[in-house]
Amino acid sequence: MSNNEYLPEVSVIICALNAAPTLPRQLKALEQQDTDLVYEVVLVDNGSTDGTRELMEDWARKNHGDSMRVHVVDASATPGIPAARNAGARVASGRVLAFCDADDEVTPGWVQAYSTVQDSELAGGWIRAYDAAGNPRPDAFGKGLIATPYLPHVGNCNCAMTRARFFEIGGYDESLPRYGYEDVDISWRHQEAGGVMRFIPEAEIRFTLSEGKSSIRKKYELGVGRVLMARRFPRYDSSSYTLGSTLAGSARQLGNILRQAITQRTVNRRDVANWVASLGRIRGSIKYSGKNHVPPRQLVKDER
Repeated sequence: MSNNEYLPEVSVIICALNAAPTLPRQLKALEQQDTDLVYEVVLVDNGSTDGTRELMEDWARKNHGDSMRVHVVDASATPGIPAARNAGARVASGRVLAFCDADDEVTPGWVQAYSTVQDSELAGGWIRAYDAAGNPRPDAFGKGLIATPYLPHVGNCNCAMTRARFFEIGGYDESLPRYGYEDVDISWRHQEAGGVMRFIPEAEIRFTLSEGKSSIRKKYELGVGRVLMARRFPRYDSSSYTLGSTLAGSARQLGNILRQAITQRTVNRRDVANWVASLGRIRGSIKYSGKNHVPPRQLVKDER
């Protein structure tokens, strides 16, 4: 098959930062897709230092046959998930852009399931969560789109939309923090622009929940992002998130943790995570204040 004849139906986009321990499992799953479709895999390196880039390039050099092609993209210049995903989308040539993560595992019917996505749709699949020990955590996501007080959204680790629609709404917003809410934001912009949400249960992944330091860092970034999301979507969260209110809220949470430690000689891990998020909200109240109260979006266009 010549390059001119290679017209993928689906482009799978995986962004990775220091994912060498987990990426091989996801790549193996993509090699084992049960489909007759031509598809491509776009691997985006967001500045890895652990051999992830070399792993990607080695896998790209393998002979994957005529049904799958692989591209490696260097997205190290701009850290963060929104910019990395946009970099992958620019390179992708499939009708449908399907996003998954380097530390999860797609099921054999994943690519085929997402090939049915139409221009008006943003689709999400079934996220089957497991903890680091491999124990099922059905309470983490449930089966369906993710509900919020405003509008539903997809999970970034398992979603798809056509390339045309992706660039029509501006892709992922690069003004967002480097982690957190980019899937919520693109879902809500899509719906506010008249788009349809769709759940495809056959697009199933095995999702590994974050633990330890990675989880703490994410909680902090989510706290920062929560302030910006409240500024942009007050129907989701009408809180003002001033410096005073975020400081007071964080102090209350810290006081509860200290009382637990003194009276019960133990600390609830979830309370600690929520306190870390409150520190992120303090940072967000400072970052998104004054002239930067609601900063302009940084959306992308199709450069082809």
